[in-house]
Amino acid sequence: MVISLIFILALVVFLAVFIGHNISNVCTFWFFKTYTDLPVTILVFIAFGSGIVLSLLCVLFARLRKSDEEKEVQAAKTKVQKAEEKERKLQEKNDKKEAKIAAKEAKASKSKKAKPEDANKTLEMSAADLQNMSK
Repeated sequence: MVISLIFILALVVFLAVFIGHNISNVCTFWFFKTYTDLPVTILVFIAFGSGIVLSLLCVLFARLRKSDEEKEVQAAKTKVQKAEEKERKLQEKNDKKEAKIAAKEAKASKSKKAKPEDANKTLEMSAADLQNMSK
């Protein structure tokens, strides 16, 4: 804040000195060179035009820089999305493998439980148990 105030005061002092030297409507001092036939109004218009051009250049460079940063951010987002998609597909693949393994284990355990000899034994045992219960 203090630095900007000092800068503004220095600018005002420079402008006052410049205007004081050019009170006769002819510019005598500009960038350490003396001009004898250059009116101050022409110099003011030149300064105004160059200020506009430099401001536009600054705005354009800022927008280009911002668009480059946005492109980098978008590229990073797409990389993250691709990585998430790969991870999701890998997880789905692993889930399918686990489901297949679980189905095989269930099938194997059903086949062990449902052997015909075992079924006959359980029927015989239950018939023997019924006979024992009735006595």
